[in-house]
Amino acid sequence: MKRFVLHRILQAIPLLIAITLVIFIIIDAMPGNELISYINSLPEGSPRPSPEQIRQMQEVLQYNRPWHVRYLDWFTNALRGDFGTSLYYRRPASDIVGVLIWRTFMLNFTSMVFTFLLAVPIGVRSAAKRNSLFDNFFSTTTLIAISLPAFFIGIYLMRLLAVNVSWIPPTGMRSIIYIIKGYPSKLVEVLDVMRHMILPVLTLTLVGVGSVSRFIRNAVVDVINQDYIRTARSKGLKERTVIYKHALRNAMIPIISLVGVMIPTLFVGNIFVEAVFSWPGIGLEFLYAVFRRDTSMLSLLILIFALASVFGNLLADLLYGIADPKMNAEMEDE
Repeated sequence: MKRFVLHRILQAIPLLIAITLVIFIIIDAMPGNELISYINSLPEGSPRPSPEQIRQMQEVLQYNRPWHVRYLDWFTNALRGDFGTSLYYRRPASDIVGVLIWRTFMLNFTSMVFTFLLAVPIGVRSAAKRNSLFDNFFSTTTLIAISLPAFFIGIYLMRLLAVNVSWIPPTGMRSIIYIIKGYPSKLVEVLDVMRHMILPVLTLTLVGVGSVSRFIRNAVVDVINQDYIRTARSKGLKERTVIYKHALRNAMIPIISLVGVMIPTLFVGNIFVEAVFSWPGIGLEFLYAVFRRDTSMLSLLILIFALASVFGNLLADLLYGIADPKMNAEMEDE
């Protein structure tokens, strides 16, 4: 297993290098640059630099150098943990992302827990009761949830709940009154953040339950049709035991792949959901960074997503080995 992990990590190194090159080329190809975007965002009436001053600042920021030279400098600095300084925040990009990433993780991890708590029993029961009223109802419902965009569901829930129920805040992460006066206690702060999480978590959960429950249903249906399931039933075992002890256990292998794919979303977030609810996380910051042409923030955010994707695939392979002894033996042979 250790040799397999080391082998996969070594395989991931050239892939990550290629990803950093693609990231830099795409960001560099964007029209304009961070300096011009920052100057254009200055309020009307504020002093603006002259064309000569802009040219001098671009030379200081080294925008006039060839792209491959700037890439090598950026890549070398990134290896040392220096991902550049955001011109908008005037702070290192890593310091800003370090705060935002935990807000996104908190939101997505909570929604993922609720997603699997709902999706697993729905998917398993739908597979066990195929073509029943329960199966048809949830198949239709989950199909609708998959078809609707996440931002549409979020806006509808905001209209349905936040407008009619004043206790549920529609946007943000904290109440304005507490931002101004401060929180009287830690408990009040936690409860306030939890109230603001209700709508985005509910939106992400509804979106996730639709796809995950259908995936689990199909995985369990494939296992139910196997000979050993019919043998277990012929022995007189209870249907609940057959489904949850035998069928679901063997259906976990394809489900593990889904978990590996979902791992990156814990750290990256849903851009549209965070934008709708103004949740100050990675997804919303990515949207702002595109508008600002904030190259330091963009390159770091995309790199985080790439690292999370590689880690998710590696984790899925490791969980494969734990769930399937045959695959574990194949890993040992590599």
